[in-house]
Amino acid sequence: MSEEQEKILSFSLTLNPHFTHRTPESVKHATAKHEEAKPKKPGFLSRLRELDPVKSAANTPLYYEALTDVARDVQYYADVEIGSNMQKFRLDLDTGSSDLWVADITCKTRRRRFIKANSTTFKPVKGKFQISYGDGSAVRGFLGQDRVNIGGLVIEDQVIGLATAQSLSFSNDVIDGILGLGFNSISCMPGTLTPMDNMIKQNLIQEPIFSVWLGRSTEGGGGEYRFGSYDKERVDGELTWVPVTVKRYWQIKCDGLFFGDADLQLTSDVVVDTGTTLVILPTDVAKAIHSHIPGSYYDENNGWIVPNTPEVANLPGFQLLLNGTKFDVIMKDLMREEVEGKEGFVFSGIASSDRITTWILGDVFIKQNYCVFDLGQERIGIARCKHPIRKQPSVSEQMKVDAVAVPKKVRPCLIM
Repeated sequence: MSEEQEKILSFSLTLNPHFTHRTPESVKHATAKHEEAKPKKPGFLSRLRELDPVKSAANTPLYYEALTDVARDVQYYADVEIGSNMQKFRLDLDTGSSDLWVADITCKTRRRRFIKANSTTFKPVKGKFQISYGDGSAVRGFLGQDRVNIGGLVIEDQVIGLATAQSLSFSNDVIDGILGLGFNSISCMPGTLTPMDNMIKQNLIQEPIFSVWLGRSTEGGGGEYRFGSYDKERVDGELTWVPVTVKRYWQIKCDGLFFGDADLQLTSDVVVDTGTTLVILPTDVAKAIHSHIPGSYYDENNGWIVPNTPEVANLPGFQLLLNGTKFDVIMKDLMREEVEGKEGFVFSGIASSDRITTWILGDVFIKQNYCVFDLGQERIGIARCKHPIRKQPSVSEQMKVDAVAVPKKVRPCLIM
């Protein structure tokens, strides 16, 4: 393999100075994505069946897309280029959706906007799109086609949503748009190929897979997507392959839930969602887990909160049984930033909602567990993640970082 093919892009930690913790809004947004499916319009077919079944060329290079970690792992984005003149956008690579959209030049937003007149490869496409979220945020606009560069992998004629209007929450966000990596059955642009569909159809990747690891801000942040491969150096042990149960989101079966040695006697389908910060569970499940965290409780304004004490920090966290293997969600990821007005408490990495029928495993789960998404065989490979060895920030250094990210009086969680 050439030096160019092995090159991995690297970005330093970037923090959003406008960020404030919005757990209720985040939960609404995530649960809106994962509510029961509405009936599809007649004639809509799975586009993946129409793809060329011929495998990609064996000498196809490996592609990496580095991530930037925002405000204590609240969000991760990748720099993606669109158009012949490589207009750069910060995109949320989201396994919980399936569309690619950015703001059009006509959109009133603080974020970066796409100027189609400056791209010689842009083509108009008949049709419009609209996406509404449970927290009241929304985006709408028209469709186009253009070249998309993801970490050196160039997709030709990718259908893109160009937003002419978006809610204020999107305008103030650190990201410029979303690149969906879910199944095309949940696309809001029916009849189009998703970015992954096109990577496969255009023979751009070695295998119809992508993989992800997410870093922790307390350990240097960052993260990485790989397209067409996975990094064996990130895998601690062996991958456990879990079949997808429903081809909408990346939904798999959880055969058991544990907290340390305690079997909570609970099972469910779960969705592995890179676009959601927390683990979101039905109320009874969240209650069962927090019952093993002494002093934790549900606060009407802030959701689940846990004591910021050494005793809680030393707890084992909870485990999910997936196809015969237990996977951890550790207390380091369950104890988040301090709750304003609640001295000695931090936000829990678990939120609850009764609007969902499946459990949502967001970044709190993925940070501990390396995930490989196999579109060809409709399965997810999971293993404990080996994180890169990086300099651990001191408590005083982390306090400075948090002060920039959240310009309010906050103290870091005891777990660093």
